[in-house]
Amino acid sequence: MIAILGAISRIIGLGGVIALALLVYYEGIPGAHRFPFMTSVPIIGDLTAGRVHTYAAEQVRLATAAAKQQCDGRVEKLVSQSELTAANAKLAELQRQIAAMNRAQAAFQKQAAADQQSLKVKNEQLEKAIAEDAGDSGCTWTPDDFQWLQDNRGKAGGSAR
Repeated sequence: MIAILGAISRIIGLGGVIALALLVYYEGIPGAHRFPFMTSVPIIGDLTAGRVHTYAAEQVRLATAAAKQQCDGRVEKLVSQSELTAANAKLAELQRQIAAMNRAQAAFQKQAAADQQSLKVKNEQLEKAIAEDAGDSGCTWTPDDFQWLQDNRGKAGGSAR
């Protein structure tokens, strides 16, 4: 190998050897970059593929990484915005449901208060009717009892057969 390099240096001279070495360093050994495993070896890869191809590949790798990072940032921001939008929509729906439940609760409380008042009035009427019933009829049915039974047949609170 050294004999070949010595013969080449005698033929083309020292300037030619330096020019050839620089050419091999920058351009690589012709055809050697086609072997993918050769370019992955650290020092030999630079010599076989050449500094120009290695530098270009490095720049492509850096540009691709930067574009991927920028794209990932956009996707992450988009996902964050969509998650935020979904959470805000869910919050608005829950607030709407809470407001509807509060309105229904207020209506039910008002109805319950009215029902309590009505029950109180009815109980007072019943107590008054019981107090006024001082007759000696005891357990006998009066025409008023039969009339009441006919009027209240099938209503809530009593079942008539």
